[in-house]
Amino acid sequence: MEEILKQILEGMHDIKNQVAKIDQNIQTLEHRLARLEKMDSIEHRVEVNQIDLTDIKEIVEKMDTFQRGELMDFFQVLKGTSIKKLFHEELHQINQRLDAQLTKIAKNEEAILMIEGKNHKVS
Repeated sequence: MEEILKQILEGMHDIKNQVAKIDQNIQTLEHRLARLEKMDSIEHRVEVNQIDLTDIKEIVEKMDTFQRGELMDFFQVLKGTSIKKLFHEELHQINQRLDAQLTKIAKNEEAILMIEGKNHKVS
């Protein structure tokens, strides 16, 4: 009797393991099917929208040539003028602005000191 119970328990344990393996396989299959559904969905959208991959390729190539043309024009401008000269001019303008601001600050400080001096004389 004990032997039969042990065999039944072992059989049930084997069945449990087999069911667990089947469950894992089903989950793997469901995951793969979900990925395939996404792929089918993308293909369907492409077909429904009548998107042709050659059209997409042509658009990308046009954008690439346009961008290259723009960059070439930009680099031609840079070749004509020295980058160092451009930076020097920009730095010169910044320094002029700072000088103007410092002059304004100095004038305001002077006015404040004059006002304070007048207040002390009046008191």
